[in-house]
Formats: sequence, C-alpha cells, structure tokens
Amino acid sequence: MKVVNTILGYKDLVLVQDTDMFRFSLDTILLARFVKLNSKTKMIADFGTNNAVIPLIISKYTNAKIVGVEIQKDAFNIALENIKKNNLQSRIEVLNQNIKDFAKSQNHNFDIVICNPPFFKVNEGSNLNEKSELLTPARHETHINLEEIIACAAKCLKQGGRFSIVHRAERFEEILNHFNKYEIKAKNLQFVYSKAGQKAKTVLIDGIYQGNSGITILPPLIAHYDNGEYTKEVLELFED
Repeated sequence: MKVVNTILGYKDLVLVQDTDMFRFSLDTILLARFVKLNSKTKMIADFGTNNAVIPLIISKYTNAKIVGVEIQKDAFNIALENIKKNNLQSRIEVLNQNIKDFAKSQNHNFDIVICNPPFFKVNEGSNLNEKSELLTPARHETHINLEEIIACAAKCLKQGGRFSIVHRAERFEEILNHFNKYEIKAKNLQFVYSKAGQKAKTVLIDGIYQGNSGITILPPLIAHYDNGEYTKEVLELFED
C-alpha cells in the first residue's frame, strides 16, 4: 500500500513509500548527511537508490546532477514518482538497472558515489520478518555483494572522487579490505550506536579513490536516549 510522508526536518519534501517494500530508515538520513559535498561536485551516483530518498535530501545541499540506480522495478517507479512530486526532474535521474551493468558503461565520470547497500549476505539470517519478497533484495546480497559494490564505485569515480557507505559495524574490516583492493582510501569513519553503552550498530565510511593515506575517526554518534527519543546530535542532522 502506498503512503505519502514528509521527512522529519524536510517538510517541503514529499515522499511516497510502499508499506510492502523497503522504506527509508535512520541509516538513510545519516548516510545522506555524511556525504562530503563541495562546490566542485558536479556528478553524484546513488547505488540502490530505492525510492530516491538520498537524492531528494542531497538535492537540498548541492546543484550537482544526481543519478540513482535501482534494480527493482517497483522501487524505480516510486522513485520516479517522488522526483516528479518534488519537481526535481531536471536534477535527479533514476535508472532501472543493475549496478554492475551501470558501472560497465562508466569510465570514472562521477565525483561522488553513495550506497546504502543490502546489509546481509545471501544465506545470512537478518532476524527480520520479511513479509514481502520485495524486501529481500534490499536486505540481502541477492543481486550484488559488498565487494562488487565497492568495485563498481571505483569504476565510476574520478581520481579524487569520494565513496560514502553505511553498513553493519561487524563488516567494518571487510569493507576496509575491499576499499584497499580497489584503491579507495578511507578518510572519515564514524560508528553509530543505538544507545550509549551498547555495541556499535552501524558504521559510516567515506573514502577517496586513489587518495592518500590518513583517516579521521569521528566522535561516536549515539542515536537514541535511554527513553527512545532521538539524541540532540541526530536531530541536528534532520535540520534543513
């Protein structure tokens, strides 16, 4: 069932979602705000854009051309609807394509690549009640795995271009290994915790293609107070 929402802190952005499909979460917002934009940013790719939430948010902070790549036809159609509802057709394009096929057609054309990937391997249990088969490709690596995503990012990025990804904290070492293999140097790293005193839940990593060594470890981000409300630091990320 389709529902129409606004995004907390972005009241002028209208967002159509389907309750049977993968919907955006806090990880989506954190990744969108973690991306390092500057005045020289002209071309951005969002791998697995789903309903185009990340391009919608990023469009508030840059005039760059944004290309979303989404393999699922239903999600692609909703992304098109969201772009049209927000009158962003001239700035955001979405392609119904496999990321691997998209990368084959690229030759280091992008300043930034972003990805909120499937968190779980094909045979790995996600401990989630997947009521719809449309959820599986968004949560499990059925169409593309983590290494392939990073290899595709390297194929798309210009020298000095940036790749930003969010993932489960326990896959941090795997991510760094793939970064190094495909000449992406990690530059900024931030672990995200659901509540203070708990283990890290996710990690945000920003890297530069063919960049120099040297990484900045950012302060940990606590998502919720003990009462379940968002922390001040998280709410600041929702501010337009």
